[in-house]
Amino acid sequence: MNFPFYIARKVGVTSKKSFSNIIMRIAIAAIALSITVMIIATATVRGFKSSISEKIFGFWGHIHITSSYAPSSYAFEVSPMSIKQDYYPAIDSIRRINYAVGLNDPNNLDDLNVKSTHAGIRHIQTFAQKEGIIKANEQIEGIILRGVGPDFDWNFLSKYITEGSKLDSIETDKRDQIMISETSAKRLKLKVGDDFLIYFVQGGNAQAQKFRVKGIFKTGLEEYDKRFAIVQLNKIQELNNWRPYRNYGPEHWLEAEKINLLGVTDTSFKENREAIAGHILSGKIPESFDNPNEKGIIITKQIATFRNKSVGDTIQFSFKDFGKDLYIYKYKVAAIFEAPNDPNWQLTVVVPWHTLDELNKVLPAQVSGFEVFVEDMRDLDAFGNYINNNILLNREQYANTIKELEPNIFDWLSLTDMNELIILVLMIIVSIINMTTSLMILILERTNMIGILKALGARNWCIRKIFLYNAAYIVGLGMLIGNVLGIGLCLIQQHFGIVTLPEDMYYVSVAPVKLEWLPIVLLNLGTLVITLIVLIIPSWLVSRIDPVKAIRFK
Repeated sequence: MNFPFYIARKVGVTSKKSFSNIIMRIAIAAIALSITVMIIATATVRGFKSSISEKIFGFWGHIHITSSYAPSSYAFEVSPMSIKQDYYPAIDSIRRINYAVGLNDPNNLDDLNVKSTHAGIRHIQTFAQKEGIIKANEQIEGIILRGVGPDFDWNFLSKYITEGSKLDSIETDKRDQIMISETSAKRLKLKVGDDFLIYFVQGGNAQAQKFRVKGIFKTGLEEYDKRFAIVQLNKIQELNNWRPYRNYGPEHWLEAEKINLLGVTDTSFKENREAIAGHILSGKIPESFDNPNEKGIIITKQIATFRNKSVGDTIQFSFKDFGKDLYIYKYKVAAIFEAPNDPNWQLTVVVPWHTLDELNKVLPAQVSGFEVFVEDMRDLDAFGNYINNNILLNREQYANTIKELEPNIFDWLSLTDMNELIILVLMIIVSIINMTTSLMILILERTNMIGILKALGARNWCIRKIFLYNAAYIVGLGMLIGNVLGIGLCLIQQHFGIVTLPEDMYYVSVAPVKLEWLPIVLLNLGTLVITLIVLIIPSWLVSRIDPVKAIRFK
């Protein structure tokens, strides 16, 4: 028979009414309250982080790939980049990767610790942005248009649409559709179906574009809701003068070639045709520059001499659009003429205008960048480094994680971790103080019993175990009640949303809770182990009690 356990059952909270029994019940209540508070605190902090992070990622993705290093979400006017990349969309097929951590000295590989990510990359999508000013119902407001393409993941934003619907498929080419936030709609007095103007600055000139409200959304992220609107990706490409909607104009200066391509149509070339016809040295002017198959061009005598070209020869000119995307123009010399004594004319080549505009068809479309979504947030930094150091190596492209883009919000979320830690520590301290006090009262009340047991030959550790068993029972019962209360309250909040919050301050309208069983189990085990270890100290009082004095103790 386990003698200490048997005695503990007799002197525990099941015994007759006594002062110590009241104290034990108070201790159980204190333990239960502490566990309840710790579970609620842990679930609430994790709920906040999960809910707010989900909203931020829904707007921004986890990792941004752009053509410029801009670790700030306010760097909206970025350089365009080609949509044709070898990692798009292939990057979403990457699963788990290995990465190195803890390498402080590159020359000392002994510090190298290789780990694997928890999961892989889930999705990649294109995006483009443009700043503008809304004018509607005598109200003016700055806005940032966010262009989304056919690869956009609507799963996030669809949950927050309060009126109307999401944008039509990009293939419909309805580029005037727009989704605005509920905040902007109220301030500008707009509703679904209303038309309004947005003013943009392009090439130093202001231009107005009409949009029609397709849907209204409310994410609860006030900072984003009041600044962003959603439009089709092709609308941003058009506004930014990016391919495939770029206007190349009638003249095209080739910096590398020092040649000016003058694109003409039959109408625009009507006046110059007669002037040039009188100075033709060889060949003849093409009959129709509007013919889509026409590749014949007119070059000056100077260019023909420099390039050693004659009528009928093929001639090529190289061009880098935006200084990046190389394209080779291929033409056939139709005529050579004597240009006037003007450097501009002597460097001019007359070409069909459609050959300049065809760059929109032969060169890939342009976007602001790409958003990458990882399957597990714990892998964010690992994949951010992997993309920069492996996929984007030797490219003029950069990957920034959402932590770099939005450091303020993530610093705020980190503070919630500190709050959680402080609450847990305080609750454990409360449990320890309560249990220490209760155990000392129990020992003092059982002083006579301790003296008798010692007189009968019981060892100190045997007697100490009696009180430790009692303490374990109190802690265990308190933890059981605390778990039932804590988990129960969290489940009620999770399903019914009883506790509400001001959304403009906390980004959520209902206090979010997220129950994760592993943290709860660790919380219980940690509380039990720490409390019992600390209670070994007050139980040491048993060894200091003299049996003779204890038996006489009243």
